[in-house]
Amino acid sequence: MHLEDDFYTKLQNLCDLDQVIIGRLTLPDINAEEIAQLVDNREQLLLGLLSMIETVPSLANSERWQAAVQQTQQVVKLMQEQTTLLGQSLHKYRHGNKSVQQYKKFL
Repeated sequence: MHLEDDFYTKLQNLCDLDQVIIGRLTLPDINAEEIAQLVDNREQLLLGLLSMIETVPSLANSERWQAAVQQTQQVVKLMQEQTTLLGQSLHKYRHGNKSVQQYKKFL
């Protein structure tokens, strides 16, 4: 029973961390280093949870675990969207920078 309690505690920590990541990803200025650290922390929590599931496979059938899997999918989708937006902004910046370089040739 202790392992199960520990599993649900870590699972709650994972869900809390997901909420922090989602919050950071929705800010106007994204701090990539902070996001990377949060994702690293999340990975460590997840590895611990997966290890517990290997020990007690029935934990993977819990509603809370299934909800955490769905939340993970949402976090991944949001990260992909933000990466796409960042890529588009970078493309616009590079295009503008090339235009400035072209104009400087005439000065």
